[in-house]
Amino acid sequence: MNPIHLRTFVAVAELRHFARAANACNLSQPAVSHQIAQLEAEIGAKLLNRTPRRVSLTVAGEVMLEEARRVLAAVDRARERMHEVTSGAVGRIRLGATATPGLYLLPAVLTEYRAAHPTFDLQFQIASLDEIAQRVIRNDLDMAVIAGRAPATELRTKILAHDELVAIAAPDTQSQSIRRALADQCWILREEKSTTRRDLEAWLHRHRITPARAMVFDGPDAVKRAVMAGLGISIVSRLTVEEELEAGRLIPLDVGSTLPCRDVCLIDHPQKHHGVACSAMLRLLSTRFEKRVE
Repeated sequence: MNPIHLRTFVAVAELRHFARAANACNLSQPAVSHQIAQLEAEIGAKLLNRTPRRVSLTVAGEVMLEEARRVLAAVDRARERMHEVTSGAVGRIRLGATATPGLYLLPAVLTEYRAAHPTFDLQFQIASLDEIAQRVIRNDLDMAVIAGRAPATELRTKILAHDELVAIAAPDTQSQSIRRALADQCWILREEKSTTRRDLEAWLHRHRITPARAMVFDGPDAVKRAVMAGLGISIVSRLTVEEELEAGRLIPLDVGSTLPCRDVCLIDHPQKHHGVACSAMLRLLSTRFEKRVE
């Protein structure tokens, strides 16, 4: 159904006159008559009663006038919204993250972004690495910040920062005795889908350490609180425990070997078209993290 024909019909219906409607629509009177005839043919009903002196609406015409006004109002709103989007007045970004960058790196970024772009719709989700990557692939998320390597090779990756793992223990832990008997310690583990959990298990396997006991906690905060409470030792991202190490609430543990490092990366789909809101986030992330990868 042609919106131009609907506008012409609304003009005729409201003015009750073909000549005046033609003038209002900047059309010739034959053009107005032709458009009304096309509309009536398309819907299969007569919309107007025509007499030499006046025009009136049929029952179908009254219904069509109501619906045409709704349709045209929706078209006008869509046009206005598109103008706002293309001019940069409004926009939307759906950003995802894995737990470590989502909890420890991005909150300050999100605050700065919100202050700079209050009209943009900012949506944020934290989930496991596999789930976040799949959401980016499916275009449920525009981009994401992850710790570690993206599981899907089809995604575009940009390194934002470097992260290292650190072994931690409660302050009253005896480091020497632990180093001699790592397998006898209770290890505090992240949930199974966590990248940190995978890194820790790979390190234990590489050093042929099979923990006699283990406890699983969901999320980095829960892990470090368990360690601070003296429940065991763990290997975690340094980003998650910087404040506790500095304050002495946790101590770094010498495990007798080098612990792995990893990258914090921005991922998106190479075919993704980024609008104004996404482009603004990309610029902010580049500015925020440009010195962390030197």
